[in-house]
Amino acid sequence: MNSSQCFNKMNETYTDILISSEPILYRYMKLCLFAILEVPSVLISIYILYITFSYRKFRSRLRNHSIIGLILLSLIETTTELPIALQYLHLGYVKPNNSSFCLFWIWYNFSLQTTNLSLMTWTSIERHIFIFHSKWFQTSYGKWIYHYIPLIISTIYIPIFYFICVILYQCDNNFDYSLFLCGSICYNNVTWLSSFDWMTNMLIPSLLIPIINISLLVRVTVQIKKVKRILKWRTARKMTIQSLIISTLYLLFWTPLALVSLIRIYFIPTFIDDITFYYLNYTPYLVQLLMPFVCIICLTEVWPKKNRINVM
Repeated sequence: MNSSQCFNKMNETYTDILISSEPILYRYMKLCLFAILEVPSVLISIYILYITFSYRKFRSRLRNHSIIGLILLSLIETTTELPIALQYLHLGYVKPNNSSFCLFWIWYNFSLQTTNLSLMTWTSIERHIFIFHSKWFQTSYGKWIYHYIPLIISTIYIPIFYFICVILYQCDNNFDYSLFLCGSICYNNVTWLSSFDWMTNMLIPSLLIPIINISLLVRVTVQIKKVKRILKWRTARKMTIQSLIISTLYLLFWTPLALVSLIRIYFIPTFIDDITFYYLNYTPYLVQLLMPFVCIICLTEVWPKKNRINVM
């Protein structure tokens, strides 16, 4: 073998290790879609947060806190974690390609996206409390027990859980830098732990969100017909529609991934491999990217006064 052949062989090996096998067209389609949505998503998030911190009345309403949290998570992900994914989609490999970066990226991605899912689950539950048990929030004790503490738990539990599983858990990782998120993390090889993770942190929340919000719509509709006091239930109707619209994002972009993952874990490991790797693994990004668009439609309080209409 001459030097030219040796160099070509080394180059082929290097390419096999680093470059994604995904068709470049698929990668660039996702890259363009995310890049197009990213800028307006960030700008809308900044605008909503500006209104939040500028107007005390808006930020002091308990019912707005979880929505503000969702917007903040969206902004953090689209400005810090999404660029890593965009770089991967552009290059076709993870850069820098070392295990420390892979561990950080996996922890950061899992933490942000699953915290968003956890927070939305609590937001959906809390809407029931706001509408049907509003007296629980009339005391400081009630506010802490039924509002602040659940919000805090929803936002810190997930990062801590994944820090333990991804960073602290001792196992051998075989990262593939040509794959999204470096392939797989080794704790997924521990059946009980990976099952607990998927069931508790992804499957159950992604199924609960639409169920809870549909049940809220039914309860409010029945109550309005029973009481026949539209003015009294205007705020309840508004909160219900807000929550229902936002939950649609999770139904569209989280639930399919959760159900397919369930099938792959327990029944058919190779079930729709290409669709999972090329599309479903990326759909949670659409929740974060579209969240500001949906929220600015629902939160009429942040509209300029001259453009406000009583849509809800």
